[in-house]
Amino acid sequence: MTKLRSLISAGALALAIGASALVTAPSAALAKGTLRLAQTQDLVSLDPIATSDNASIYAQLLIFDTLLRPSKDATKLEPGLAESWKVSDDGMTYSFRLREAKFSDGTSVTAADVAFSLKRAGSDASSWKRFFSGIETIETPDDRTVVLKLKKVFTPLLNNLALFSSAILPQKAFEAAGDKFFDKPIGSGPFAVAAWNKGQGLSLKKNANYWQAGKPDLDGAELMVIPEGNSRVLKLQAGEVDAAIDIPLNQLQALARDGKIKTAVANVFRTDFVLMNTKKKPFDDLRVRQALNYAVDKEGLLKALLYGTGKVSNSPMPPMAYADPDLKPYAHDIAKAKALLAEAGYKDGFKTSLLVDSSKPLHRQLGQALQAALKQIGITADIRLVEGGTHWTTTKAGDYEMAVAYATSDTIDPDQLVGFLLVNPERANAYHTEWKNERVNELYEKERVTADGPERGKMFQEIIKLAHDGAPSVFLFYPGTSYAYRSNVEGFEVLPTSNFRLEDVKLK
Repeated sequence: MTKLRSLISAGALALAIGASALVTAPSAALAKGTLRLAQTQDLVSLDPIATSDNASIYAQLLIFDTLLRPSKDATKLEPGLAESWKVSDDGMTYSFRLREAKFSDGTSVTAADVAFSLKRAGSDASSWKRFFSGIETIETPDDRTVVLKLKKVFTPLLNNLALFSSAILPQKAFEAAGDKFFDKPIGSGPFAVAAWNKGQGLSLKKNANYWQAGKPDLDGAELMVIPEGNSRVLKLQAGEVDAAIDIPLNQLQALARDGKIKTAVANVFRTDFVLMNTKKKPFDDLRVRQALNYAVDKEGLLKALLYGTGKVSNSPMPPMAYADPDLKPYAHDIAKAKALLAEAGYKDGFKTSLLVDSSKPLHRQLGQALQAALKQIGITADIRLVEGGTHWTTTKAGDYEMAVAYATSDTIDPDQLVGFLLVNPERANAYHTEWKNERVNELYEKERVTADGPERGKMFQEIIKLAHDGAPSVFLFYPGTSYAYRSNVEGFEVLPTSNFRLEDVKLK
């Protein structure tokens, strides 16, 4: 009895001393933990219609929901906020039944919120207007039913409704907050914003109102900005972060031998290349652009920089639906490269600059390798190292000559990537190269009104061939995305669409 009384007394004393703390702090036994994820750069904005950078996209997909979303294996679309949907036989009417869901502030998601959000996504204020401008009317017969009526058949619509830019926002909260809404936005996704320390990272907390039962398991997540690859590795080894994206490939094997860390390379819809500003000489000359494609030994780059992973690219289109595996990549042919340069009037080569994102170890290595490759044909390329956000704004402004870059697809349909990389005018003007091909533009419009199938596939393959021949970029390779996480992390993975679903992650 003495021992029991002592335990009771000790417990009572602890309760008396710490009563105020227990009112506000959750029990340690109930705490699930916060995932610390190291990324290469900070997001630009939390407004889904105003951004194209991946850091922003991945964060938004954790905060907001869309009507549909790609399956984890990227082979089909699956329910999001829409629990079911149907398309009319003529392809002109799309009807969605909403699930019972709430925003992080506890208010219900309604058809009116969906209508408001999709109208905003298709407005003049949206960088993604063309993805939704085919919608003529949006009807909301009741709070859980949304009916979209189109101006004409628009085949990519369902995939576009799975894009981050079609995120569903709470209309009343948005209108009440005005311009400040995206400082701390409200969504119906698995997490809510706790704080955004710009340049350092985004703090997320669990959305207690999330519609998926039992998710997320985590209390929150810290999306930490750690630009330097070695720093991400060291912090992972020291236990200062739980997971990290873009691990230097030359360190993966060593990390994998650490019993406390697991590594992986995800197969993603990604393509890496060198942008060429076709508005600036000499890159306005097709012969120069093709010469650079012949000058680079892509197979050599795979062996030296990707350690046998990845695949040489034949165009800007990664291996996904309607890609053309039979299209041959540019061969490594120094003699042909020199002949093309001479024909274009650059027999002795020229001087140029190469913009490189300093936060990406692979791209820093690529910059040096490309510099050496171009030297063989008389081209002197000065490397301009900048951080990720500056890289994006610099290329967007056209203030560059050449730039190492990459693109990923956020959907499982190639329409998004084709529009981003190759169509001009479009929101990125052929990914800031300003390259323009009228036949590409024509095919882009046609594929959007053609039913999925062989005919549409042939259109994409012709687009890819035109891009291959027009060479707005030096096509390099299709890499995977390397990542690593500590052994107490369960369920973390990078998906083919390059994002991650932290609602599926647990900390043991």
